[in-house]
Amino acid sequence: MKTKKSIMVLGLVAIVAVAAGTVIGVNFNTEHQKNQQKTMIVSLTETDSNTVVSLKKGDLVNLTLPNYGDGGYVWAVIQFDDHLLGQTDMFTWGSSGMLGDFGKDTWLFTTLDIGSTTLELRCQRPFGEQDVCQTFNVTFNIL
Repeated sequence: MKTKKSIMVLGLVAIVAVAAGTVIGVNFNTEHQKNQQKTMIVSLTETDSNTVVSLKKGDLVNLTLPNYGDGGYVWAVIQFDDHLLGQTDMFTWGSSGMLGDFGKDTWLFTTLDIGSTTLELRCQRPFGEQDVCQTFNVTFNIL
């Protein structure tokens, strides 16, 4: 009789231990999901020049500026810290085909590490006198 009671008590203790472990595991998993960072995509245009943007490591930046190809002007990326920000792509799109409409230039960046960096672009002629028609600057604070 005592053996049956001992087995039942051990069985109940085992069930309680498994249930407690499950509750703790579910709670830990929920907290872990809350702490996981969701990737944010930030879209910037020429109106965002001379601003400060706060981002998290792993966020994506989509920068779109008008293409001033008329007259030989092209955008050049002048500076950024490539340890904090990685350029993943650059493309031109949206030209209507009309004379003087060169569409838009878009750069894609990914934040790589925590820190602060300034992204600077200049729209200039790459030949002769480097005549600058426009600049774009933004500071990224990566948390």
